[in-house]
Amino acid sequence: MPVSGFESHAMPAELPPLVTLGNPRLSQPSMPVAVNQIVNDDFQSRLRTLRLGLEHHGANGIAAPQLGWFERYLLMRDPSNGGDLIYWINPQLKILSADLVWYWEGCLSVPGIKAYVGRPSAVSVAGFDENGEVIERLFDGWEAHLFQHEFDHLDGILFPYRVADPRHMVSATEFDRRGDWPEDWPLPGAKHAPVRIVND
Repeated sequence: MPVSGFESHAMPAELPPLVTLGNPRLSQPSMPVAVNQIVNDDFQSRLRTLRLGLEHHGANGIAAPQLGWFERYLLMRDPSNGGDLIYWINPQLKILSADLVWYWEGCLSVPGIKAYVGRPSAVSVAGFDENGEVIERLFDGWEAHLFQHEFDHLDGILFPYRVADPRHMVSATEFDRRGDWPEDWPLPGAKHAPVRIVND
């Protein structure tokens, strides 16, 4: 998920191009990573490239399928730890609350579009880190929302598939004008809802 206001520079030669909305492979579930391969040089190189992609594009998170690697791993910023980066490999997600938390979302793979999306407000996550060690976390609020956005990529789901109503999607240009929107557009509370940003 991109950070608002970030301006990217020339793409590094080693960084694959982004896979974007409409690519049929992006809408299919990805395969698990063989855990005994996590520490090998090829996979570690991909993890470094994933981080390069996140930093180059100024994102809060990025998933392997967005760079054309259809395996189950992602990288995200951890808001509760000052934006530190966390790799999640073969993550498993459990919903802890049916209550929804709503934020505006954007995505590197869906350029030019923002959407107001509600997601479960609390989740537990278990998986492996970049060293092949088991990690577990509880996320709520913003963090839960962010993780679920990135996790969806591993199942072939993009945020437009999650909108409750097509009118909850707007162009990025129109989103920049939301100060002029009616108070109840596209639904009550959306005009002043937070945009997810993590500062480095």
